[in-house]
Amino acid sequence: MNAYRLMIYQHERLLGHFESTAPWAREAVAELQRQLGPMEGFRLELLEGHDERRLVESTPHGVRLLYSELIFRPIPLDAA
Repeated sequence: MNAYRLMIYQHERLLGHFESTAPWAREAVAELQRQLGPMEGFRLELLEGHDERRLVESTPHGVRLLYSELIFRPIPLDAA
């Protein structure tokens, strides 16, 4: 599973992010880049999920996943 997070800044202020794990996530990121990239004052940063942090619980009844979090790393925008 590929996961991408597109960080969206306007005038160096973080507006938010778009995150996708859909099978067409690269195309979605590329479309947002085409739409927002040329607009003045906007800066985009692309991150790709490459690992996962997990919190597990071990009891006499077995092991249970309590929480998982994707770990992202920056990649070049043209990689999308």
